[in-house]
Amino acid sequence: RELVTSTTIGALADLPFFFLFLVIFWIIGWPLVFIILMALPLIIIPGLLIQKPLARLSNEGMRESSIRNAMLVEAVQGIEDIKLLRAEPRFQNQWNHLNEVSADISKRQRFISGLLLTWTQELQTVMYALVVLTGCFLVISGDMTTGALVGCSILSSRMVAPLAQISGVMTRWQQAKVARQSLDELMKRPVDQPERSNLIHRPVLLGDYQLQNISFSYDSEAQRPVLNIKQLQIKAGEKIAILGRNGAGKSTLLQLLSGMQFAQSGRVMLDELDLSLIDPADVRRDMGLLNQNAHLFFGTIRENLTLGSPLVNDEEIFDTLGMVGGLSFVQSRKEGLDYPIMEGGTGLSGGQKQMLLLARLLIRQPNIVLLDEPTAALDEVSEKQLIDRLKLWLGHRTLVVATHRMAVLSLVDRIIVVNDGQVVMDGSKEQVLANNKGKAS
Repeated sequence: RELVTSTTIGALADLPFFFLFLVIFWIIGWPLVFIILMALPLIIIPGLLIQKPLARLSNEGMRESSIRNAMLVEAVQGIEDIKLLRAEPRFQNQWNHLNEVSADISKRQRFISGLLLTWTQELQTVMYALVVLTGCFLVISGDMTTGALVGCSILSSRMVAPLAQISGVMTRWQQAKVARQSLDELMKRPVDQPERSNLIHRPVLLGDYQLQNISFSYDSEAQRPVLNIKQLQIKAGEKIAILGRNGAGKSTLLQLLSGMQFAQSGRVMLDELDLSLIDPADVRRDMGLLNQNAHLFFGTIRENLTLGSPLVNDEEIFDTLGMVGGLSFVQSRKEGLDYPIMEGGTGLSGGQKQMLLLARLLIRQPNIVLLDEPTAALDEVSEKQLIDRLKLWLGHRTLVVATHRMAVLSLVDRIIVVNDGQVVMDGSKEQVLANNKGKAS
């Protein structure tokens, strides 16, 4: 914004007048033109020389500003943990250090810019003095009239003014260039529906998955992939549990099945089509994913539950709440479905949040249900009630659930065991559990 302000536009608009004034200067006092021409390199060259340090400082300033903003957001989001850990001094010192670094970078930028501006102004004054001094001798010798000298002295100041403004424009150009690079990086990030993309529309998706030579990493420079699956098939309507230790890759596998992440190599096929070629709107219409980081938003219970299904009525909402065990919680509030939820579900217990999140997913009636630890925050009684109701609700739907809870296994017929990003066991529930018991004994 600063680059295209009136100052920049004015400097560019005044630049052609420099050449016009130079021609007039030559006509009325040609011997003095050489003073102007000798001053030009002294104005332009320093402006070019400072571009490299200014570019470096602009990059450093943008990086420090990003770190400072990220640290501020992180501190606000984790304020309770910071207080409980008595980590206020650490974050305060870190914040002060980041401010000091940013202030130092800004100070150096202003110093260089101010130095160039001062140099230009001083040079302008010296040039004016030389024009007047030299012109006096020319007037005395009769080679120039007094009027021509006055005209040349006025033009000398007006001629250099656009060049003096250009130095400031070049400073802002470096800052704008860094800002544009950051914006370009943001705009180059992948989008769901790129322009002129030929995504395939599917009226219904049932959940017939085939994974072939999948390799996935969150960090492109990681030595080992988070997930490395040679072959895996999930038939539509199957009920599957994914078991494994913490960090084995269960949640990542669900992310790939949902289309929220894409593998660096290999293919994920859904209903005989490459998942990356299917319109994401169709995938999300028939697929529901409940991950461990699911979020409740500021608003009422009704607004949160109907985010993905705005046309459902209250009767359907109550039926779904009864299925997940959250009906008594809603009925105990005088506001009912209009009970306000704070940002992130502040004030609700972990079990209440999980019930509402489950209800939000189930109310959409997806054909493909992907659950990541769906009962982790529920007590045993609530968990048993939920599982009994889910058995009836699932029907023909495809279910893939990552869990550590044995009770959840009553929902499934097949178990996939993942370890270190690889499928180490895949079979019927009875077979896998029997193998585990045999190894344990």
